[in-house]
Amino acid sequence: MDRDELLAALGNDPQAALALGCRIVATAGVDERRHADIPFEIARNGDRATVWHAAEAYARESDGGAARWMAEGAASLSDPDGIVVDHLTLPILIMEYDEDRWIAHGQDWRIAVRCDDPARAIGALNAAKPRLYLVANDGSVQQDGAAGLTGPPGPEYTPNYVAVDEDAPLIRLDCKDGVFPLMARTALEIVIEELRAVGITRAELTTPRNREPTP
Repeated sequence: MDRDELLAALGNDPQAALALGCRIVATAGVDERRHADIPFEIARNGDRATVWHAAEAYARESDGGAARWMAEGAASLSDPDGIVVDHLTLPILIMEYDEDRWIAHGQDWRIAVRCDDPARAIGALNAAKPRLYLVANDGSVQQDGAAGLTGPPGPEYTPNYVAVDEDAPLIRLDCKDGVFPLMARTALEIVIEELRAVGITRAELTTPRNREPTP
């Protein structure tokens, strides 16, 4: 099977394309990892969740490529006529490690809400707070109060602390700068659910551009 035939076959099987992309990121050298973006792009055409798994694959390797896919994932949760998620919400932070080589070195875990009813937004964030404590790094939601470093075979990490800043309004997760795209997806989905539950149908979620120090 030549390259064009392979790409055509992957186009009919998004899961196979996603698996190939993840395998390339996990096994290829640093300079070759970008080849994974080809099967990831193919997989995305058939499965919107691909962007999150691509971000996760790069994040596991501390590769700066995670930032691009995280941004696309955040934007994918937007409803243009309702609750909009800015593409730089919960951004993965990158730094140059070598010439043209970037690494993921942290994630900004703040979600701010802009809307016409801040009081309701604060209520929604306070309702989201206990739920966010139970979100694990793999995006799953724990069914009990066990938190932090639970280890294999289950999820390994949940937020150390969650706080609501009612002046913003904003909610902050203390994840010790961990880079967890799948946790970010679930956290955003929970905040959106709670906003809708209090009757907020139009809002913007974003992360302030000023970077706060890690506690």
